[in-house]
Amino acid sequence: MMLRRKIIAAWILCVVLLMASIEIQPIASTKDLYAYITTNFQAQTGSLNAVTAIYLDYRMFDTLFETLLLLVSVIGIIYFSRHKGDY
Repeated sequence: MMLRRKIIAAWILCVVLLMASIEIQPIASTKDLYAYITTNFQAQTGSLNAVTAIYLDYRMFDTLFETLLLLVSVIGIIYFSRHKGDY
């Protein structure tokens, strides 16, 4: 039982370190990005709403991995907060 918890803790730590090690490219200018998105989002994504285009097309993997990280964190907290006799 203790080894299983250590393996899960090591796995969660590996996921967090992997997420932290991803190199993020800096944006040259926020004005350039704003102009690019506002002029091209409808043609590139087909969405009528810019926020929807950003979340579901431009940042799809970012949103997916944020949700995955939140899910793994919640599962880890629930798992480690259980005590003998709770269930």
